[in-house]
Amino acid sequence: MRGLPPVGSTYRVRRWDAVVLGTALPGLVAAIRLGMRGLRVLILEEDTAAVAYRGLREPFVMTGNGNDGVLGSCLKALGIPLIDRRRIRTIFPAYQVAMPRARIDVGDAERTAEELEAWNLSPEATARNLVASLQEGSEAQQRALLSSEIDTGSRRISRLSRKLPPLPRRPEAHPSAADSIADPVGRAIAEAGSLAAFCDAQLRALSDFAEREPSANVRTRLLGAALGGAAETAEGQRWFRDLLDQRIEALYGEVRQVRGRFRLVSAGNQPAIELERAPEVCAGRALLINAPLPALREAITEGPNPDLLKGPAASHRRLSVHLRGPRRALPDGMATRVIRVGNLSEKVSGTNLIRLRVFESPDGKDPVDLVASAVVPIDAPDDAVCDEIESGVASLLPLGREGWVRVASQAPLWDRDEFLADPRGVSGRPGSAALRPISRTPAYVLDRSRLAALGFDGDLLLGWRAGDTIASDLA
Repeated sequence: MRGLPPVGSTYRVRRWDAVVLGTALPGLVAAIRLGMRGLRVLILEEDTAAVAYRGLREPFVMTGNGNDGVLGSCLKALGIPLIDRRRIRTIFPAYQVAMPRARIDVGDAERTAEELEAWNLSPEATARNLVASLQEGSEAQQRALLSSEIDTGSRRISRLSRKLPPLPRRPEAHPSAADSIADPVGRAIAEAGSLAAFCDAQLRALSDFAEREPSANVRTRLLGAALGGAAETAEGQRWFRDLLDQRIEALYGEVRQVRGRFRLVSAGNQPAIELERAPEVCAGRALLINAPLPALREAITEGPNPDLLKGPAASHRRLSVHLRGPRRALPDGMATRVIRVGNLSEKVSGTNLIRLRVFESPDGKDPVDLVASAVVPIDAPDDAVCDEIESGVASLLPLGREGWVRVASQAPLWDRDEFLADPRGVSGRPGSAALRPISRTPAYVLDRSRLAALGFDGDLLLGWRAGDTIASDLA
């Protein structure tokens, strides 16, 4: 196969319909859609990613849990059993925005408007107009997301010339209506300048762009979606990814842990993974690259990187710190999700903007876990950044660092989520994504950066639609 070296003759080749390299959220969703078509799917997970603390890869905030929401619609399309879908509850507030001299609960339009007024961020009329416009605009954007097609924005070979299929269209959905919605965020900021940092902090925390600001439509979607509360797993189902893993197992999908480095090779005109620590090759009729290309380039054992791994370098990454301590050390009234702005006179970026999640133990006892993160340049020193993140978290806690311990863990080499970039030609408009077929190789790159503006929604939509398209190609 052009672009990939042939496998060695001494290796045993095992074959599947599709091999998914990496366990990022889009690949898990795509694997389920492939399995629902009766295809045999193998997911390769790096061993260090498999044993890492699960909260490090949980979505910061999940919205759209209703029957007509992006999350709710996706879970139904994935065939998640009703009893499991009912275990996902909606909580309020969705999160708090902690700023100097203000701590605003976001979630439920009426209460959010009252909070903005009570903390002197805006007049009552401006606050109420803002949340009402965000609610209306976000619902329209959601309908557009669930009914519009994805423009792959990449070269295609003839076998993949058709567009990715649209999701099930709802009769009331009018994608063009999204374009007619005014920019309520821009309008509110113009009326009350103190709202700017409040809005900017949320956008930076909810989208996965490196530095770019999302478009007006996406801003409306991100801020408006939180007014419906946050989705959270409950009743014995602690992690969202566990729901997906269970569904993959139910479809007889296989997950294998990979230790060490590997090679991308060709096995009988099929793309394959040659494992370094086992004389075995995993081949598939299709290969899904579900890990960041910069990290994968470092994981290849020998020889030049194949063309399918070429791409721009990441400019930023989301660096996380895992802390563990007693529940009594948490302040009263602190939400399980917090977006913290340290200094309003500085740019809302870097460690001046920290997003924080609290994970309580299933039995409700000590300890509790905190996962805090910040987006920093790719070359920022780990130790210094982690110290700044921990200091930012300590500023929110009544006892500071007392009682809290930083939990160390080995970072995965390639099966990771934190690399961020602002790809050229991407405006952040909903519905624009990339499913890149590579030359004549039946390999696909699930390019999360193309839907990075949408954050969690973007991951779900990319995996959902990509899975359907690849399944059609394999048929």
